[in-house]
Amino acid sequence: MNKAMGNDWKTIISLGAEGGSITLLGKEQQPGQWVFKKAVNEMNFDDLEDESFQPTESTEEVRPLKSSLYNRGKEATSWEKAIKLLDHYPWPLLNPREVHPAFRKRVWNALQKEVKEKYGYRIDSHRLNKWSKLCLPEYSPKMVTLSTWLQNSTHTTVLTGAGMSTESNIPDFRSKEGWWNNIDPRTVATTDALRNNYDLFHEFYSMRIDALKGCTPHKGHEILAAWEYKGLIQAIATQNVDGFHYAAGNKNVYELHGSIQKFHCENCAKSAKEDEFLSKSNCKFCGGKLRPGVVLFGEMLPEESWTESLSHIRKSDLVIVIGTSLEVYPASQLPQMTSGKTVYINAEVDASHHNFDLIIEGKAGEVLKLVDELV
Repeated sequence: MNKAMGNDWKTIISLGAEGGSITLLGKEQQPGQWVFKKAVNEMNFDDLEDESFQPTESTEEVRPLKSSLYNRGKEATSWEKAIKLLDHYPWPLLNPREVHPAFRKRVWNALQKEVKEKYGYRIDSHRLNKWSKLCLPEYSPKMVTLSTWLQNSTHTTVLTGAGMSTESNIPDFRSKEGWWNNIDPRTVATTDALRNNYDLFHEFYSMRIDALKGCTPHKGHEILAAWEYKGLIQAIATQNVDGFHYAAGNKNVYELHGSIQKFHCENCAKSAKEDEFLSKSNCKFCGGKLRPGVVLFGEMLPEESWTESLSHIRKSDLVIVIGTSLEVYPASQLPQMTSGKTVYINAEVDASHHNFDLIIEGKAGEVLKLVDELV
């Protein structure tokens, strides 16, 4: 409705339940300077629509109000004090009816804070969707849900695959348009090729190294680094070998398939330099063949990276899987190792991903940017 109510008072938040309503009113006295008060209709909190609501210490003292409609005389001169006018009521759990467009983001932030501090995030998805439609109409409910889960989680692990890096213009081997149509890595990214067809092996990895030249982390990588810094995520387990998570600023990264930026001798395991590999030099220590530090088909995953990734996954409240087809074992099994919520983000989604709690179809960077705007 958003109607002026006497002397230009406008509805900022309108909340209802069976039998009554609460309205936070606001009046702009000067540009950007508001004063607030509340208006209350008779309300019986026993009739709350939200069946999942359980009275807490802060709501047990609420009683039905006696008058049919009245303004509470106390006025607030700041947004923080305005929200406190509603503290007597479990307002996040009521039925939201209207939010003033100028206050949408502030109401959403206040809602998140209130739910976290007083209700332990016990707000059902139906109620949350109502709030999000009023406060964040430009965002899809899935983005809002993920942002809420992310903020609510005490331990979050991210698992990334090739689709995480495609927006950095790195070819994705597994997409429909990817290099799998032209080169089957299972014939060249193998220990057999390394030992028995080194020319092909060297050409393949030289091509991959050249493909990385000029490529840099994109906005999605930077967002994940910022989330780690803020404490929103605790670890990244990645199937990628490009090193972009480290380059973007993440610290707790576990490279399940190794790194194409590191090189060593296949024979003696001594470290080597990139230019030594690209020039097809032999190991200067033993004369053996040089190779990048990636996990080849048929090799075991790095024990420390696997153990740490599994440990983080198992204690996570939230696991976010980004840009992986989940076809390569054993990394594909990691999302199943958590008792927390699971989210799948990928440009290509099919029926095989139905077991995730939330599925978002879209490019990694674009999805992460939208979610980041909400946290």
